[in-house]
Amino acid sequence: GADPSNMPGVASDHGVHHLPLLARVHPQDRILYQTERYNFDSFGYTIPVPRDGDYVLVLKFCEVYFHASNQKVFDVKLNNQPVVVGLDIFSKVGHGTAHDEYVPFRIQGDALFIGDYKLAFNGDVQVEFIKTPYDNPKVNAIVLYEGNVAEVPKLPPLQQREEEEIVQEELIQEDPVPDYVAEQAAPKQAPKKVARPKKANPYDDQDTQYWPMLIGIGVFLPTVILLCKSM
Repeated sequence: GADPSNMPGVASDHGVHHLPLLARVHPQDRILYQTERYNFDSFGYTIPVPRDGDYVLVLKFCEVYFHASNQKVFDVKLNNQPVVVGLDIFSKVGHGTAHDEYVPFRIQGDALFIGDYKLAFNGDVQVEFIKTPYDNPKVNAIVLYEGNVAEVPKLPPLQQREEEEIVQEELIQEDPVPDYVAEQAAPKQAPKKVARPKKANPYDDQDTQYWPMLIGIGVFLPTVILLCKSM
């Protein structure tokens, strides 16, 4: 895997220490939203795309620090094309709540299609988080799917927030061992089973038409997962 010290951005686990519970996310997935990388200027990552097809870039975010709108606002570009403009995570979902942005695109030969735009393609896509006057850009995790937006697993609706917090609290009481410190055998009865593998695929319980082709998971790295349809 890549050396974390050479990755763009500043690693932060602020959410791990200050937000043990997150809304809209299962406990086994919350590490994706509790850890992040930010930067004092614009920054980004290069993701190889192996073949032609339809893809969806899922950008995962959670506001773990600010408690008001217009405190952290930034843009996102894909191969220098703006795809998310003026993202204010708190304004979208509030504090301590998971939020995903979906960026569909298509690769065909040496061309990258984003909406009505046709861009040159050389085998990689470059996702960039663009600084504005409102604090620093950030990202919690990145997932690349092969397919279309309708096939991508979604976060639950915001109105389920209170219910999910209650469920998470019950699950945590069943497993008091801190995340990624130790694994504990869980009872077989659902929904009390909380799996905490050292390198977990957070979408194991999703539709089996997807399988992980490339996984790079690290507590302080943006998670880049390429999920492709099995043939």
